[in-house]
Amino acid sequence: MKMGAKCMSYFVTETNPIMIAFQESHRQKLIVSADDFGISPRANRNILYLISLGKINRVGIMINGEISSKEASELIHSGVKLDIHLDILHKFDNNRKKRFGAFLRVIEFLGKILTGKVSTKKVRVDWQQQVEKFQTIFGKYPDGINSHEHVHFFPPFFKVALKLQEKYTIPYIRFGDSIKMRHHTIIAYILHLLRIINKRACGEDGCVSSNYLVSLDWIKNIDAFINILPDGKTEIVCHPELAEEFVKIKEYF
Repeated sequence: MKMGAKCMSYFVTETNPIMIAFQESHRQKLIVSADDFGISPRANRNILYLISLGKINRVGIMINGEISSKEASELIHSGVKLDIHLDILHKFDNNRKKRFGAFLRVIEFLGKILTGKVSTKKVRVDWQQQVEKFQTIFGKYPDGINSHEHVHFFPPFFKVALKLQEKYTIPYIRFGDSIKMRHHTIIAYILHLLRIINKRACGEDGCVSSNYLVSLDWIKNIDAFINILPDGKTEIVCHPELAEEFVKIKEYF
């Protein structure tokens, strides 16, 4: 069954019981995570709206971003999982369309490591402060850990994230396999390689996470993606401050 124009009209009219069953069946296999809450007022508005529609399961919160007390209260009472979206430089670029490509971002990141601008010691101190600030604002520690640009997959930083997870009893960490689905991006393969390297750090019991991980902007055909969901849980990461991704989540998920 395809989810094209008919599916889009369904989400407006809500009159097709067949599509309701299909919607529920694929939702059971998905964790829809909205990242970058706090990066801009637009991101916050869009995420809160999608939460009100029941589209979002988890929210990645940039604790050093722009978050009003009203927005924090809405998140607390929303019932969704509130994850900390760790970052390393606190420089939030609202104009995401002008970001460098994946390869150049990797080179830029490695350059910061090599020059000492970013170090494991600095990250350890900073990330602990971010978790403590999260507790101050939301009255509890995060439900999960993830990070801006997936930097927590970098092996030394991954160990820092695991120590924070243990210290603050945070139950979930973003660690799903990123190449199970049909997509071909350099970031997916880099994350897959880092996941293999990081598995040992998870210990015998493994890390509590989704089975699979995919970013919404990797998916070229949402109909095909939805129709081939594997068994287990797939975390789909979206950035609703982008109009294109906001619309896709609203209409398809």
